[in-house]
Amino acid sequence: MHADRLLPRSVALALLWSERNGPRTGMLLFGDDEPHTLGAVPLLESLADVDARAVWALVPVPGDPQGLPPGVAAAAADAGEAVVVQHADGTTVLVPDVIPFGSELEPGVMVRWRQHDGAGTRGPSASPGEARLALTEALATAVDELTALDVARERPELREAFLDLSGPPDRRTEALTYRLDERRSDLLVRALRVLEIARLADEDDGAAVTANQMNARSAVLRDLARAARTAVGVATAHAVPPA
Repeated sequence: MHADRLLPRSVALALLWSERNGPRTGMLLFGDDEPHTLGAVPLLESLADVDARAVWALVPVPGDPQGLPPGVAAAAADAGEAVVVQHADGTTVLVPDVIPFGSELEPGVMVRWRQHDGAGTRGPSASPGEARLALTEALATAVDELTALDVARERPELREAFLDLSGPPDRRTEALTYRLDERRSDLLVRALRVLEIARLADEDDGAAVTANQMNARSAVLRDLARAARTAVGVATAHAVPPA
């Protein structure tokens, strides 16, 4: 498992915000995608004159809006990600609409970002230290629960995900996270990897055979994923220096 495959587009955009006119920005942000747009206009062109004061990425899901107001939370949860931009005129939430095209042999992806009024959005309230502690505690509880239920038995990809928690990030992730201090960078990579662990574990009931066992397992995974999603917002939140 590599962090580049786990890095949401919104996280990449938030980390690249201050360099959105840089020569490598498009390559790092778009990857194998077609160049992104905001509506019908090229994304980076649309954002060039935005007087942003602060930016952060979110990976919300239904039931966990991560501080987004109801009107925006549904669209962001459908996409599974969003970028919050605080600027001189208020708050805007950018949500990507990912559109696959082509064939299995020659697949392609178009990404059209949509702009939403983010009035009422609450910023991350935890510090990086608090977010890391919450994530560590949730992960320890999850490991105990999943081990007891043999969820990782005969699941090599899940065992690999656990082993990869402390491994170094891939080159693209390093290129994006070097803008963060070491504490935030480590928190972000760990949070994204924990989200993948939660996703993989949720695909298998393991030895959970009773309703109580399945409910307990679901609750543990839900708490783990929530802690990881919160950590993503905390790790990516930063003030934007004046242009």
